[in-house]
Amino acid sequence: MTLLLSYSLEDAISETKFGKFNYFMIVLSGLILGCGMIETNSINLVIPIASCELEMTNFHKGLLGSVGYIGIILASQLWGFLADTRGRKKIIVPALLFSFIFTILSTFMKNFWLLLVSRFLNGFCICAPQTIIYAFLGEFHAEKNRARVLIVASVMYGIFCLIIPINGILFLNQNTWNIHIPLIDLNYNAWRIFLLMCSVPCVISALLMIFFVPALFLNLPKFTYAQGDESKTLKILQRIHKFNTGRDDYKVTSLIRDKEFEDASNQKPKSFLEFLWSQTVPHLTSNSTVVTNDFQPTCVTKLEIQTLAKLTLLHSLFWFIISIIINRTGKLAIIVVIAFSAAISSITLMFLEYPQASLYIYLMIILAGVNMSVVNSSTVELYPTTLRAMAVSISMMFGRVGSVVGSNFVGLLIKNFCTYTFILPAVLMITGGILAFTIPNINKKHKN
Repeated sequence: MTLLLSYSLEDAISETKFGKFNYFMIVLSGLILGCGMIETNSINLVIPIASCELEMTNFHKGLLGSVGYIGIILASQLWGFLADTRGRKKIIVPALLFSFIFTILSTFMKNFWLLLVSRFLNGFCICAPQTIIYAFLGEFHAEKNRARVLIVASVMYGIFCLIIPINGILFLNQNTWNIHIPLIDLNYNAWRIFLLMCSVPCVISALLMIFFVPALFLNLPKFTYAQGDESKTLKILQRIHKFNTGRDDYKVTSLIRDKEFEDASNQKPKSFLEFLWSQTVPHLTSNSTVVTNDFQPTCVTKLEIQTLAKLTLLHSLFWFIISIIINRTGKLAIIVVIAFSAAISSITLMFLEYPQASLYIYLMIILAGVNMSVVNSSTVELYPTTLRAMAVSISMMFGRVGSVVGSNFVGLLIKNFCTYTFILPAVLMITGGILAFTIPNINKKHKN
C-alpha cells in the first residue's frame, strides 16, 4: 500500500532542503537586481563626459538622468500584471534581452533626443526584472528563510553593482578607447563602450535563465500552485530536491489544497484595468528617496569613481549584517532603527560645522536605502502569489516617483532654502518608520 503524504505548500518547499539550487538562485537574483541598478545609473556617469559631444544643457542633463526612472515608473504596473498572469520567467528573460538591445542602440546615437528615447525604452524594459525578481526568488523559499534570502540577494546585488565603477575605471577614464565607424561617421568612444559593457550582465542573466534554469524547473512552484496545477508543482519541487540533495527520495506526494489553490480553479480572469484598480487603490505604498545631481558647467574627461565603489561596498556590508540579524530581530526593528537613525542624522547635519564629521553622518542618510530590500521582503510575504509581482512593482514604482520628485525638490530648495533639504528627508524617514508599524506581521521572527 502506497502511503500518501500531504503537505502544505510551505512545508513542501521546506522539504526540498536548502542547497546548491538555492545558492544559485540567490546569486542569479542578485545579478538581475544589479542589472537594474547598472542600467539605470550608468548613464549618470556618462552625462558629464558626453555633455559636450551631444551639446547638452543643464535641462538636457537632468532629463537624461531621470528618463530611465520615468520609464520604470510608467512600466511598473504593466510588468507586474503580466508577471502575475503569464509567469515570472516568461517576462524576465525578454525584458533583459530588450534592455540589452536598447542599450546597444543608445551607444550609436549621435543626437541627444535619440539617446533620450533609447534610454527611456531601456528603463521601460529593465523595470520588469528589477521588480519581479523579488517575487521570483521569494517563491522558491519557505517563510522561515524568505526574508534572509532576499537580503542576501541584496548583498550579491551590491557586489555586482561594482561593475559600474570597475567599467568606469577601465573605460571612462581612458582616452585610448576610440573606434571610428566610417559607415555612420561615428567615433565609438569611451562613454559608448562603457554603456555597452554595463549592459553585458543583462545578456549573462538572460542566458542563465534560458539555458540553465529550465533544466531545473518549468516554472515557479508557487505560481503553478496558484494556477491550480498540483502535478506540475510537485514535479518542480522534486527537481529542486534532487538538485539540492542528489537523491530521488522527495517524500511529498500531494499538496493540501488551501484557499489560494481552490480560488485558482474558480476565479474569473481579470482584465488589466480591473487588476490595476484592485491593486492600486487599496494599497498605496510610500517609499522615499532623495537624489541630487551636480552638473559641471565645463567639459569633463575624467571622473572620480572610487567614491562610488566605496559606497557600493558599504551598502553590501549593511545588507550582510541585516541578513544575519533579520530572523532574530524581525523586519520592524530594522526598518524603524534605520529610518529614525537617518532622520536624526539629517537633522544633525544642520548644526554641524566640521566637514569630516558631516561626511560620516551623511553616510547614514545614504545607507537608509538598504531599507528597500527589507520592505520588499515584507511585500513578498504579505501578498498572495497571484498579486505578489504587481504589489512589489507598485511599491517600487512609488520609490522611483520619490527619486524623481525628490531630486527636483532638492534642486529647487538647495540654493535659497538649504535648511529644508535636511528637514524634508528627516520628515519622510520618520513618516516611513511610523508607517512600518501598520504592516501586518511585520514583527514576525523566525528561529534559525
